[in-house]
Amino acid sequence: MNCPKCKNTELKKHRFNSPCSCEACGGMWLQDADRINFPVESIEPSDTGSDLPDYDKRTGLCPSGHGIMIRARVDIDEPFYLEKCATCGGIWFDNGEWIRLAGNNLVDVLGSIWSKSWQRKQSREKSRDNFIEMNRRLLGDLLFDEIMDLSKKLKDHPEKDRAIALFQQEIQ
Repeated sequence: MNCPKCKNTELKKHRFNSPCSCEACGGMWLQDADRINFPVESIEPSDTGSDLPDYDKRTGLCPSGHGIMIRARVDIDEPFYLEKCATCGGIWFDNGEWIRLAGNNLVDVLGSIWSKSWQRKQSREKSRDNFIEMNRRLLGDLLFDEIMDLSKKLKDHPEKDRAIALFQQEIQ
């Protein structure tokens, strides 16, 4: 099996029941069978590939020979793409991606990352985070925090519509 990103580098399996990895770029091929009882902490971050081209800009061929893999965007910190073979279910992790997923508690939901509902949820969360940060920046920390505190108090209040109307009336 060759690396889907380096193409000519053969993937190596270093231990029994561990994924194959590429010594050139630091990527990792995790097949469905490897995911069973595979400990997250067994993957060490690698410095390999730090000076290599950005392999995340393109997908590759399934190392098991099933053709071009499908991609899914993962919108955490700096977004990146995971590649998966639609035939065998194997997943390719570019260098450092496994650690980033594990650090964000996403290893247990790997299969969901390619679903439209997961992608929509990620998009909504990212949009909300951007909206919140923009308002914090424009309003300043003090006013923003006061508004957020008030919104928490009003969220489940039975007269929240009246409170919002009063607020709008008073600021005009």
